[in-house]
Amino acid sequence: MLQLAEHVAETLDIGPGTRVFEVDCGAGEFLYPFFINGFVVGGTDADADAIEQATVAMPQGIFQVATSEALDPAVAWDVVICRSLGSLSAAASAKAEAPSSDYMRGLVARMFAKATHAVALLDVPEQHQRALMHALTEAGAQAIQIEGAHLFARV
Repeated sequence: MLQLAEHVAETLDIGPGTRVFEVDCGAGEFLYPFFINGFVVGGTDADADAIEQATVAMPQGIFQVATSEALDPAVAWDVVICRSLGSLSAAASAKAEAPSSDYMRGLVARMFAKATHAVALLDVPEQHQRALMHALTEAGAQAIQIEGAHLFARV
């Protein structure tokens, strides 16, 4: 996690004090390296126990029990990250084989509306990359960078 967090910070040219928000953050494992290096962290997850663990590990963090569908773009963060499209689509995959393009477009639009600097979609399965690139373009991304399974976009 540390290496990926460092890569994200370097790629997005962010440093201590930057507000980093993760959708479906679990217990905050990915956010922890940011937290200990002086970033402001926050996130949402549908699992209340995981959010409690994140809050204990990062007491100054801003965490909330919520699904990705309930992501509130009204509260802005510098960077909004989604590490795993697969885990986010658990509800969607219960109804369908894979997340729909509408689901992905909606998620990207909410993330993009919440971000003031950049959006990062990490560990994106190859079959979803093209649709997510289109969703970022539709949302108004200024620049999209693809690195393997990771997509970065500037707001």
